[in-house]
Amino acid sequence: MFRKYTGAALLAAAAASTLLVSACSSSPASSSSSSTTAPGASSSAAAAKHYTIAFIPGCTCDPYYTSETAGFEAAAKAAGVTPIVQGAANFVASQQIPVLQAVVQKHPDAIVIDPTDATALAGPIDAAVAAGIPVMTTGNNVNTKEIFTAIAASSAQGGLLGGQELMKQAPQGGDVVFVHITPGISSIDDRYTGFKQAFAGNSKYTVLPALYANQDSATQAASLVSADLIAHPSIVAIFASNVITAEGAANAVKAAGKAGKVAVLGYDAGPQEVTDLQAGTLTALVSQNPYKIGELAVENSVKYLGGDHGISVNQPLAPVVITKSNLAASQTLIYQS
Repeated sequence: MFRKYTGAALLAAAAASTLLVSACSSSPASSSSSSTTAPGASSSAAAAKHYTIAFIPGCTCDPYYTSETAGFEAAAKAAGVTPIVQGAANFVASQQIPVLQAVVQKHPDAIVIDPTDATALAGPIDAAVAAGIPVMTTGNNVNTKEIFTAIAASSAQGGLLGGQELMKQAPQGGDVVFVHITPGISSIDDRYTGFKQAFAGNSKYTVLPALYANQDSATQAASLVSADLIAHPSIVAIFASNVITAEGAANAVKAAGKAGKVAVLGYDAGPQEVTDLQAGTLTALVSQNPYKIGELAVENSVKYLGGDHGISVNQPLAPVVITKSNLAASQTLIYQS
Protein backbone atom coordinates (compact mmCIF):
# COMPACT_ATOMS: atom_id res chain seq x y z
CA MET A 1 0.00 0.00 0.00
CA PHE A 2 1.61 3.21 -1.15
CA ARG A 3 0.67 5.75 1.50
CA LYS A 4 -1.29 4.38 4.39
CA TYR A 5 -0.50 7.12 6.88
CA THR A 6 1.00 6.00 10.16
CA GLY A 7 -1.95 6.43 12.51
CA ALA A 8 0.11 7.16 15.59
CA ALA A 9 2.10 9.87 13.88
CA LEU A 10 -0.94 11.59 12.47
CA LEU A 11 -2.92 11.43 15.65
CA ALA A 12 0.00 12.65 17.72
CA ALA A 13 0.37 15.57 15.38
CA ALA A 14 -3.34 16.20 15.50
CA ALA A 15 -3.33 16.29 19.27
CA ALA A 16 -1.23 19.44 19.04
CA SER A 17 -3.70 21.05 16.63
CA THR A 18 -6.06 23.84 17.64
CA LEU A 19 -9.63 24.56 16.68
CA LEU A 20 -9.25 28.30 17.20
CA VAL A 21 -10.14 30.79 14.52
CA SER A 22 -6.45 31.41 13.95
CA ALA A 23 -6.21 27.91 12.49
CA CYS A 24 -8.75 28.87 9.89
CA SER A 25 -6.93 32.01 8.91
CA SER A 26 -3.91 29.94 7.92
CA SER A 27 -4.42 28.05 4.67
CA PRO A 28 -4.33 24.26 5.04
CA ALA A 29 -1.74 24.26 2.29
CA SER A 30 0.77 25.51 4.85
CA SER A 31 0.91 21.96 6.22
CA SER A 32 1.96 20.45 2.92
CA SER A 33 5.43 19.44 1.88
CA SER A 34 7.96 22.19 1.36
CA SER A 35 7.97 21.16 -2.30
CA THR A 36 4.71 23.06 -2.82
CA THR A 37 4.55 26.76 -3.71
CA ALA A 38 2.07 29.12 -5.29
CA PRO A 39 0.14 27.67 -8.27
CA GLY A 40 1.95 28.22 -11.52
CA ALA A 41 5.26 29.05 -9.81
CA SER A 42 7.12 26.19 -11.48
CA SER A 43 10.72 26.16 -12.58
CA SER A 44 11.61 28.11 -15.71
CA ALA A 45 12.52 24.87 -17.45
CA ALA A 46 9.11 23.39 -16.76
CA ALA A 47 7.32 26.62 -17.64
CA ALA A 48 9.01 26.61 -21.06
CA LYS A 49 7.15 23.42 -21.96
CA HIS A 50 3.45 22.97 -22.62
CA TYR A 51 1.76 20.11 -20.82
CA THR A 52 -1.62 18.41 -20.94
CA ILE A 53 -2.67 17.15 -17.51
CA ALA A 54 -5.82 15.14 -16.84
CA PHE A 55 -7.89 15.17 -13.67
CA ILE A 56 -10.27 12.34 -12.78
CA PRO A 57 -12.37 13.24 -9.72
CA GLY A 58 -14.08 10.63 -7.56
CA CYS A 59 -17.33 11.64 -9.26
CA THR A 60 -19.16 14.65 -10.66
CA CYS A 61 -21.80 14.31 -7.94
CA ASP A 62 -20.27 16.15 -4.98
CA PRO A 63 -19.39 19.80 -4.14
CA TYR A 64 -16.01 18.58 -2.91
CA TYR A 65 -15.08 17.54 -6.43
CA THR A 66 -16.64 20.64 -7.96
CA SER A 67 -14.30 22.74 -5.82
CA GLU A 68 -11.27 20.55 -6.49
CA THR A 69 -11.95 20.74 -10.23
CA ALA A 70 -12.23 24.53 -10.04
CA GLY A 71 -8.86 24.75 -8.29
CA PHE A 72 -7.31 22.37 -10.81
CA GLU A 73 -8.61 24.34 -13.79
CA ALA A 74 -7.61 27.72 -12.34
CA ALA A 75 -4.08 26.51 -11.64
CA ALA A 76 -3.83 24.91 -15.09
CA LYS A 77 -4.77 28.21 -16.72
CA ALA A 78 -2.23 30.10 -14.62
CA ALA A 79 0.51 27.61 -15.51
CA GLY A 80 -0.31 27.45 -19.23
CA VAL A 81 -1.37 23.81 -18.92
CA THR A 82 -4.09 22.24 -21.05
CA PRO A 83 -6.50 20.54 -18.62
CA ILE A 84 -8.57 17.44 -19.27
CA VAL A 85 -11.32 16.86 -16.70
CA GLN A 86 -13.37 13.69 -16.95
CA GLY A 87 -15.29 12.02 -14.15
CA ALA A 88 -17.94 9.38 -13.55
CA ALA A 89 -21.44 10.31 -12.49
CA ASN A 90 -21.25 8.24 -9.30
CA PHE A 91 -18.58 7.46 -6.73
CA VAL A 92 -18.04 3.82 -7.62
CA ALA A 93 -14.96 2.04 -8.95
CA SER A 94 -16.89 0.29 -11.71
CA GLN A 95 -17.64 3.68 -13.25
CA GLN A 96 -14.30 5.33 -12.54
CA ILE A 97 -12.11 2.60 -14.04
CA PRO A 98 -13.50 3.01 -17.61
CA VAL A 99 -13.01 6.78 -17.29
CA LEU A 100 -9.36 6.27 -16.34
CA GLN A 101 -8.85 3.86 -19.22
CA ALA A 102 -10.42 6.32 -21.66
CA VAL A 103 -8.20 9.13 -20.39
CA VAL A 104 -5.10 6.97 -20.84
CA GLN A 105 -6.05 6.63 -24.51
CA LYS A 106 -5.81 10.42 -24.81
CA HIS A 107 -2.13 10.23 -23.81
CA PRO A 108 -1.92 13.21 -21.45
CA ASP A 109 1.46 14.11 -20.00
CA ALA A 110 0.22 13.29 -16.49
CA ILE A 111 -2.90 12.10 -14.69
CA VAL A 112 -4.30 13.26 -11.35
CA ILE A 113 -6.94 10.93 -9.89
CA ASP A 114 -8.95 10.70 -6.69
CA PRO A 115 -9.41 6.91 -6.43
CA THR A 116 -12.82 5.58 -5.45
CA ASP A 117 -11.42 2.28 -4.16
CA ALA A 118 -7.91 1.61 -2.86
CA THR A 119 -7.76 -1.93 -4.26
CA ALA A 120 -9.85 -1.77 -7.43
CA LEU A 121 -8.01 1.26 -8.84
CA ALA A 122 -4.51 -0.07 -8.16
CA GLY A 123 -4.26 -2.19 -11.30
CA PRO A 124 -5.67 0.44 -13.70
CA ILE A 125 -3.34 3.08 -12.24
CA ASP A 126 -0.37 0.73 -12.63
CA ALA A 127 -1.42 0.20 -16.25
CA ALA A 128 -1.47 3.96 -16.86
CA VAL A 129 2.04 4.30 -15.45
CA ALA A 130 3.20 1.33 -17.54
CA ALA A 131 1.87 3.21 -20.58
CA GLY A 132 4.34 5.98 -19.79
CA ILE A 133 1.96 8.40 -18.02
CA PRO A 134 2.97 9.54 -14.52
CA VAL A 135 0.08 9.43 -12.04
CA MET A 136 -0.55 11.17 -8.73
CA THR A 137 -3.52 10.92 -6.41
CA THR A 138 -5.58 13.32 -4.37
CA GLY A 139 -8.00 12.49 -1.56
CA ASN A 140 -8.19 8.73 -1.21
CA ASN A 141 -5.43 6.14 -0.88
CA VAL A 142 -4.61 3.50 -3.45
CA ASN A 143 -2.70 0.24 -3.02
CA THR A 144 0.20 0.91 -5.36
CA LYS A 145 3.70 2.36 -5.11
CA GLU A 146 3.64 3.60 -8.69
CA ILE A 147 2.29 7.12 -8.09
CA PHE A 148 4.74 10.02 -7.82
CA THR A 149 2.89 11.84 -5.03
CA ALA A 150 -0.34 11.93 -3.05
CA ILE A 151 -1.96 15.12 -1.76
CA ALA A 152 -4.90 15.02 0.62
CA ALA A 153 -6.25 16.55 3.79
CA SER A 154 -5.45 14.10 6.58
CA SER A 155 -8.69 12.22 7.23
CA ALA A 156 -7.37 10.65 10.44
CA GLN A 157 -6.57 14.10 11.77
CA GLY A 158 -9.94 15.40 10.58
CA GLY A 159 -11.72 12.58 12.39
CA LEU A 160 -9.82 13.34 15.57
CA LEU A 161 -10.43 17.09 15.38
CA GLY A 162 -14.11 16.50 14.61
CA GLY A 163 -14.47 14.16 17.57
CA GLN A 164 -12.78 16.67 19.85
CA GLU A 165 -15.13 19.41 18.65
CA LEU A 166 -18.15 17.21 19.38
CA MET A 167 -16.83 16.63 22.90
CA LYS A 168 -16.63 20.40 23.37
CA GLN A 169 -20.19 20.78 22.19
CA ALA A 170 -21.55 17.88 24.28
CA PRO A 171 -19.44 18.03 27.45
CA GLN A 172 -22.10 16.24 29.50
CA GLY A 173 -21.26 12.93 27.83
CA GLY A 174 -23.57 10.29 26.39
CA ASP A 175 -23.84 8.17 23.25
CA VAL A 176 -22.02 9.22 20.08
CA VAL A 177 -22.30 7.72 16.60
CA PHE A 178 -20.39 7.86 13.31
CA VAL A 179 -22.26 7.77 9.98
CA HIS A 180 -20.05 5.85 7.53
CA ILE A 181 -20.64 4.96 3.89
CA THR A 182 -18.93 1.70 2.90
CA PRO A 183 -15.84 0.06 4.42
CA GLY A 184 -12.90 0.25 2.03
CA ILE A 185 -13.15 3.95 1.21
CA SER A 186 -9.81 4.84 2.77
CA SER A 187 -10.60 8.46 3.63
CA ILE A 188 -13.84 7.54 5.44
CA ASP A 189 -12.16 4.64 7.22
CA ASP A 190 -9.44 7.01 8.44
CA ARG A 191 -12.02 9.55 9.66
CA TYR A 192 -13.69 6.79 11.63
CA THR A 193 -10.34 5.82 13.16
CA GLY A 194 -9.68 9.41 14.22
CA PHE A 195 -13.21 9.79 15.56
CA LYS A 196 -12.86 6.72 17.78
CA GLN A 197 -9.45 7.91 18.97
CA ALA A 198 -10.99 11.18 20.16
CA PHE A 199 -13.33 9.36 22.53
CA ALA A 200 -10.96 6.53 23.53
CA GLY A 201 -10.54 6.21 27.27
CA ASN A 202 -13.23 8.77 28.10
CA SER A 203 -15.85 6.98 30.20
CA LYS A 204 -18.36 9.83 29.77
CA TYR A 205 -19.01 8.75 26.18
CA THR A 206 -20.18 5.52 24.59
CA VAL A 207 -19.28 5.08 20.92
CA LEU A 208 -22.18 3.26 19.28
CA PRO A 209 -21.73 0.95 16.28
CA ALA A 210 -21.22 2.94 13.08
CA LEU A 211 -24.12 3.44 10.70
CA TYR A 212 -23.42 2.47 7.07
CA ALA A 213 -25.22 4.50 4.40
CA ASN A 214 -23.78 2.31 1.65
CA GLN A 215 -25.93 3.89 -1.05
CA ASP A 216 -24.25 7.24 -0.29
CA SER A 217 -27.75 8.68 -0.13
CA ALA A 218 -28.99 11.52 2.08
CA THR A 219 -32.36 9.79 2.34
CA GLN A 220 -30.76 6.54 3.49
CA ALA A 221 -28.53 8.38 5.98
CA ALA A 222 -31.54 10.25 7.38
CA SER A 223 -33.42 6.98 7.84
CA LEU A 224 -30.49 5.35 9.64
CA VAL A 225 -29.92 8.34 11.94
CA SER A 226 -33.65 8.66 12.68
CA ALA A 227 -33.80 5.01 13.75
CA ASP A 228 -30.71 5.40 15.91
CA LEU A 229 -32.11 8.48 17.64
CA ILE A 230 -35.15 6.43 18.61
CA ALA A 231 -33.16 3.35 19.65
CA HIS A 232 -30.62 5.40 21.59
CA PRO A 233 -32.28 8.44 23.17
CA SER A 234 -29.01 9.26 24.96
CA ILE A 235 -27.26 10.21 21.70
CA VAL A 236 -25.57 13.58 22.24
CA ALA A 237 -23.34 13.78 19.15
CA ILE A 238 -23.28 12.58 15.54
CA PHE A 239 -20.31 12.60 13.14
CA ALA A 240 -21.48 12.51 9.50
CA SER A 241 -18.58 11.46 7.29
CA ASN A 242 -19.24 13.41 4.08
CA VAL A 243 -21.50 15.97 2.38
CA ILE A 244 -24.31 13.52 1.69
CA THR A 245 -24.45 11.83 5.08
CA ALA A 246 -24.29 15.29 6.69
CA GLU A 247 -27.41 16.36 4.80
CA GLY A 248 -29.20 13.20 5.93
CA ALA A 249 -28.12 13.57 9.56
CA ALA A 250 -29.20 17.22 9.64
CA ASN A 251 -32.61 16.30 8.25
CA ALA A 252 -33.03 13.48 10.77
CA VAL A 253 -32.15 15.65 13.75
CA LYS A 254 -34.51 18.37 12.56
CA ALA A 255 -37.35 15.88 12.03
CA ALA A 256 -36.81 14.45 15.52
CA GLY A 257 -37.06 17.92 17.05
CA LYS A 258 -33.51 17.63 18.38
CA ALA A 259 -31.83 20.48 16.48
CA GLY A 260 -29.67 22.32 18.99
CA LYS A 261 -29.95 19.43 21.44
CA VAL A 262 -27.71 16.98 19.59
CA ALA A 263 -24.31 18.12 18.28
CA VAL A 264 -23.95 17.15 14.61
CA LEU A 265 -20.69 17.53 12.72
CA GLY A 266 -20.69 17.27 8.94
CA TYR A 267 -17.44 16.41 7.19
CA ASP A 268 -16.69 18.76 4.28
CA ALA A 269 -18.12 22.24 3.79
CA GLY A 270 -20.58 22.11 0.91
CA PRO A 271 -23.20 24.81 0.31
CA GLN A 272 -26.01 22.80 1.92
CA GLU A 273 -23.82 22.02 4.91
CA VAL A 274 -23.12 25.72 5.38
CA THR A 275 -26.86 26.42 5.21
CA ASP A 276 -27.48 23.72 7.81
CA LEU A 277 -24.70 25.13 10.01
CA GLN A 278 -26.29 28.56 9.89
CA ALA A 279 -29.70 27.02 10.70
CA GLY A 280 -28.32 25.02 13.63
CA THR A 281 -29.12 21.53 12.33
CA LEU A 282 -25.37 21.06 11.88
CA THR A 283 -23.15 22.42 14.63
CA ALA A 284 -19.72 22.05 13.01
CA LEU A 285 -18.02 21.23 9.71
CA VAL A 286 -14.59 19.96 8.72
CA SER A 287 -13.19 21.49 5.53
CA GLN A 288 -10.54 19.74 3.44
CA ASN A 289 -10.01 22.81 1.22
CA PRO A 290 -10.35 20.87 -2.05
CA TYR A 291 -9.79 24.01 -4.16
CA LYS A 292 -6.24 24.23 -2.78
CA ILE A 293 -5.74 20.51 -3.35
CA GLY A 294 -6.68 21.00 -7.02
CA GLU A 295 -4.17 23.84 -7.31
CA LEU A 296 -1.41 21.80 -5.71
CA ALA A 297 -2.14 18.86 -8.01
CA VAL A 298 -1.30 20.98 -11.05
CA GLU A 299 1.74 22.53 -9.43
CA ASN A 300 3.22 19.18 -8.40
CA SER A 301 2.48 17.60 -11.77
CA VAL A 302 4.26 20.44 -13.58
CA LYS A 303 7.23 20.11 -11.24
CA TYR A 304 7.45 16.38 -11.81
CA LEU A 305 7.16 16.70 -15.57
CA GLY A 306 9.87 19.36 -15.44
CA GLY A 307 12.29 16.89 -13.90
CA ASP A 308 11.78 17.42 -10.15
CA HIS A 309 11.47 13.83 -8.97
CA GLY A 310 12.36 14.68 -5.38
CA ILE A 311 8.75 15.54 -4.53
CA SER A 312 7.55 14.00 -1.27
CA VAL A 313 5.43 10.91 -1.90
CA ASN A 314 2.99 11.87 0.86
CA GLN A 315 1.74 15.44 1.27
CA PRO A 316 -0.96 15.48 3.97
CA LEU A 317 -2.70 18.81 4.51
CA ALA A 318 -4.38 19.95 7.71
CA PRO A 319 -8.21 19.89 7.76
CA VAL A 320 -9.96 22.78 9.50
CA VAL A 321 -12.99 22.76 11.82
CA ILE A 322 -15.62 25.41 11.04
CA THR A 323 -18.34 26.50 13.45
CA LYS A 324 -20.73 29.45 13.47
CA SER A 325 -18.18 31.44 15.41
CA ASN A 326 -15.48 31.30 12.72
CA LEU A 327 -17.64 30.86 9.61
CA ALA A 328 -17.17 34.45 8.45
CA ALA A 329 -13.39 34.03 8.61
CA SER A 330 -13.48 30.69 6.77
CA GLN A 331 -15.02 31.65 3.43
CA THR A 332 -12.03 30.46 1.40
CA LEU A 333 -12.60 26.98 2.85
CA ILE A 334 -16.23 26.72 1.72
CA TYR A 335 -16.88 24.42 -1.25
CA GLN A 336 -18.37 25.55 -4.55
CA SER A 337 -21.69 24.28 -5.84
